[in-house]
Amino acid sequence: MNRISKLDFAGLKNLLSSSLKSFLINPSSDLKREDETNDSEFYSTPRFVHHIDDRARAVLSQFYTYTIKQSPETFTLDLCSSWTSHLPENFVGRVHGLGMNELELRENQSLNEGYTVQDLNSNPSLSKFSSNTFDAVICSVSIDYLIHPIEIFHEIGRILKPNGLFITSFSNRCFPTKVIRRWLSMNEPQRVEWVANYFLQTNIHFDPKTIKAYSFFDGEFLPTTDKEFIDPMYIVLGNKN
Repeated sequence: MNRISKLDFAGLKNLLSSSLKSFLINPSSDLKREDETNDSEFYSTPRFVHHIDDRARAVLSQFYTYTIKQSPETFTLDLCSSWTSHLPENFVGRVHGLGMNELELRENQSLNEGYTVQDLNSNPSLSKFSSNTFDAVICSVSIDYLIHPIEIFHEIGRILKPNGLFITSFSNRCFPTKVIRRWLSMNEPQRVEWVANYFLQTNIHFDPKTIKAYSFFDGEFLPTTDKEFIDPMYIVLGNKN
């Protein structure tokens, strides 16, 4: 992995306006995909590859260290998990993964509390988990594939403990036939607002005042490119009421 020095995330600037308002989502157009076949078939073959480059992964790992309060009792759900969670190697706490491919999940060394195989696009319920269970939920580079985002955000709000943290991250790579149609028509700032809107639409659970978004490779916080490393990284997060 590209070794970067320890970052001071306190200097990050929130990309979201304090006057940001929620807007309607049209499921019949916005959340459709080019390939509507069963996702279980598409993800049946394990992909032991990284979907973002080393620099983006290193920053995401550091950000998790910065934001998730670690203790032996801290319980984190890795939503849309795979063979890696992007958590730091020395992460302290309990981690459960929920993903599509069991072979990938088996190889994930971060999942010390086991895993669940589930297609959220077929079944967006997280009824396996009791309310107020998790201190944090992370969803790394997968938010653009969810076709029932509001239902899932409501479920995440339910299973988080009060003041629990939900962290979503994304870059500009994707399987274009499997992401939602609206994603492909937006630029990156619009995608940030789109994901923030998921939080706003579920304000029964998430405190709008806590919703923040960050860009890491914008020439201000870190260089836009760094030799062969070019993947942008965006994070949108919020706390449960």
